[in-house]
Amino acid sequence: MPVESYSAEQFAREPGLAVGAQVFAPNHIIEELRPLVPQNRPSVSITYSVAAEHVERIRSLKKPSIIAAVSISESLLKTARSLFAPAIGRRHTFREFLLARGDRIELSGIDVAFCDSLAMPAVHCRLKVHYRLVAPSSLEYFASAIEPARRK
Repeated sequence: MPVESYSAEQFAREPGLAVGAQVFAPNHIIEELRPLVPQNRPSVSITYSVAAEHVERIRSLKKPSIIAAVSISESLLKTARSLFAPAIGRRHTFREFLLARGDRIELSGIDVAFCDSLAMPAVHCRLKVHYRLVAPSSLEYFASAIEPARRK
C-alpha cells in the first residue's frame, strides 16, 4: 500500500486525490480538508508530540552546552528554535542543521543533538536524542485506521 504526500492546496486543485485514500492531516487543517475528503472515509487527525521532556533535558544541563536540532524539515527546525529558546537562553548555544535525504553529518562539537526520525541514522555526535514528531497515540490510531484496508 503506497503512501503519498499532498498539500491541502493540491487536494483543492485535484479532488480525485482523496478518492479511495485514507487522509491523515494535522489537527489545524482537518476542518479545511473536510469538504475535500469523502464522508465515508473522513480524515484522521495527526497529533504532534510535546517537547516538554526535551526542554527539561536542556534545562538540566550542568554546564553551558551546544545544542542542535537536526531534521529534514525546515518547519520542525523553526518549531524547535521557538520551543527550546527559553531553556537555551544565554547559557547555551543553539545550532540548526537541515538535512537532505541521504545526507550524513558529523557533529563532534555538539553536546546534544535533537534529531527527527529521518535524521537519527544520519547524525554522529556525542549524544543524540530522538524527537518523534508524531505522538505515539496517533501512530497507534493510524495503525488501527489502516488495518481494515491492509486486510483487503
